[in-house]
Amino acid sequence: MSTKAEKAEKGAKPEKPDVIVALATFNERLVAGLVDYGIIWAIYIIAIIFYAVVTIFITWLGVILGLLMTGIGIGAAFYILVWMPYKNNGQTIGKKMQNIKIMFIKDEAKWTLRPVEEGDMTQLLLRAIIGGIEAQIVILVWYFITNDKNRQRFADQIAKTVVVQCDPETKEPLKKPRE
Repeated sequence: MSTKAEKAEKGAKPEKPDVIVALATFNERLVAGLVDYGIIWAIYIIAIIFYAVVTIFITWLGVILGLLMTGIGIGAAFYILVWMPYKNNGQTIGKKMQNIKIMFIKDEAKWTLRPVEEGDMTQLLLRAIIGGIEAQIVILVWYFITNDKNRQRFADQIAKTVVVQCDPETKEPLKKPRE
């Protein structure tokens, strides 16, 4: 059996250390995701119904409204999954309800974390796009979160983020998990 030092010498990727704050559970993340994606889908469904009703009466307007409704759906997803965490300390509506938030990995060797800051928009967008694709297969998200020692799904690993439990009042990460 080889040690971590031997693996490092052979060029193997060293094992990542544990995050030292309370990580969000799968259930907390699931509920937050259902809230966030539920809002996005509700907006999109209302837009589609509006499109369908108008198209019945004015056919040529259907193409224009179809593009507009698609834009509304994409805009809602961007606002909830990227803009809100960017402007609200790493929290979406669902994450706020669950008292969890996104944090960035500052130093991968030590696994120190930092809050969402100016300039993180691209990483949050990447996380949202990959996460949206990944969310289509809930079992895949479950697998990543439950089998990764730092509960990172694939989108978190790519964007170098982690979701942590936080104090409802201060929004600071908790040092030990909620009971």
